[in-house]
Order: sequence, then C-alpha cells, then structure tokens
Amino acid sequence: MAERIENERAVRARRIRNIVFAVLAAAAAILVFGNRFYHTVQAPRWDALNRAAARAAEQAGLSSVEDVERFVGDRPYSIVYGTDRDGAPVIVWLWDENEMHVERRDAGITRDEARELLLAERPEAKVLRVMAGVLHGEFVWEVFSETSEPGGTRKYYDYYRFYDGRKIETYRLAQER
Repeated sequence: MAERIENERAVRARRIRNIVFAVLAAAAAILVFGNRFYHTVQAPRWDALNRAAARAAEQAGLSSVEDVERFVGDRPYSIVYGTDRDGAPVIVWLWDENEMHVERRDAGITRDEARELLLAERPEAKVLRVMAGVLHGEFVWEVFSETSEPGGTRKYYDYYRFYDGRKIETYRLAQER
C-alpha cells in the first residue's frame, strides 16, 4: 500500500514538473517571438527616424540631435530637435524628399509655453504630449491633452503658432466612457 502511494506521488510530481516546464517554455517562446514581431513592425519607423536625423544633421548643419518625432498633418513630417554648429538649439521640419525648414528655438514660443497656454485655457486638462508640427502651412506646437467630463474623458488636439503662440485650432475627439 505504501509503495502504491509513493508511486502515485512520483507520477503526480512528474506531471506537475512537466506542466511547469511546458508553461515556462510557452512563456519563453511568446517572449522571444513577441520581441521579434515588435522589432519587425517598428523597424521601418526607426529607420525613417534615423534617416531624418542624419538628413537634418547633414543638410541643416546640426552638431547634435536630441530627439526625432513623426508628425502627421496635411502630410507626414519628421521633426528633429537638435543643436546647430553655433551651439544654438534648433528645430528642423523635414518633409517630402528634400523639403526642410530650420528655426532656432528662441524664434518662437517654447514647448513649455505652449503647454502653459493650454493650461491657462483649460486648467483641468492633463497634457499628454507637446510636439512641433505643421498645420495649414503654419509651423505650430501641437498640444495633445485629455479632460475628464461627465460621462467619461475627452481628448483634444490644440494647435498654437510656433512664432507667437496664437491659437490656431482645436480638434475635439469623441468622448471615451
């Protein structure tokens, strides 16, 4: 009788060990293939951002690149934040194959000033992102935010002219419940 109980325990322990091993193997496979899938999907975006940084550095004479973002308005833009050879902070807007516009950051309002313009208008808003862009042919700061409203939250895109901070437009998205 004791021998039979001992055999059943051994079989149960082997079964548990096999299940644990199978679960760990499946989790490892999901992690490996998930990571590979993520890199495959993101590679074209990363390549475009790297090409934009290199183009801005070469054509606009940047000594360093701090950040690169993609902005999609009337057309896709690459926005490069960096420093020129004189040490001045600049923003470079790139579009099409060879179109480019370079501005010193002190030629307009700052990212923080754009954020403050929105918060002065809607103090209850939670700012999610501020980035440079182009709207209706004007260089702008896009302030993406959300506000709690009765029944849910609503996201907004507010656009402020880069040069003087004048509000251009607000896009209000559907309420999320």
